[in-house]
Amino acid sequence: MRVITIDNGNTNPHAGIFEQNKLTAVVPLKSFVPRPDDILIASDVGAPHHLPLTIDLKTKRHTNAHPFFLDMKVNYAETLGDDRLISGYYIFKKILQPNEKYLLIDAGTFITMDLVTAHGFEGGFIFPGLKTFLHSYAKGAQLPVLDNNNFKLKDFPHSTEEAILGAKEIYLDSILKGIILKMMPSKIFITGGAGDIIELKLKELNLKVPLESDPHLIHSALFSLQQSLLPQA
Repeated sequence: MRVITIDNGNTNPHAGIFEQNKLTAVVPLKSFVPRPDDILIASDVGAPHHLPLTIDLKTKRHTNAHPFFLDMKVNYAETLGDDRLISGYYIFKKILQPNEKYLLIDAGTFITMDLVTAHGFEGGFIFPGLKTFLHSYAKGAQLPVLDNNNFKLKDFPHSTEEAILGAKEIYLDSILKGIILKMMPSKIFITGGAGDIIELKLKELNLKVPLESDPHLIHSALFSLQQSLLPQA
């Protein structure tokens, strides 16, 4: 019996395949074919996928005096996306130690930066992802679409391409420094398709905050939820 964790995101939906409690593959959602005995659990923020979910995590959100997800208090409106909520819960339950403040950075189509503490999910920020930022130039003017993530600004820009790529470097420096100084986390957890770029940039900035990373955090989080909600499986 397989456990299938579905990350139905904005740009690149994909499915994680767990066999014998190990993540054995991550495949595009459009090419995934479920088996009759699969257990399916999903983070849904993208287009409808029509796969038969075994566990509906949206029923685990509760609103009493304060919003909760399972046993985690959520200091955020009901608009909070599944991906941020589920990853935050995994940090809250499995990684967070007493008196720690984790900044969870998920770098994909958008870069989300959320604070998780012993009090629960405290909220966070949404920024354009690196490709989203770079591609925005062509939408408002006759400027090129660039994707060079290896560019390093060594001097004042002297061409349009350098001006755009240099702006990307300043943008990334600014949002990382600004949020870290604002939230003062004790640790930073990095995930997402561009997580390696974020991790490298944070090491360059040398902000003296310990780093952890897992490119497949959402799949680890969904699998952990499945194990706790259906332990007999």
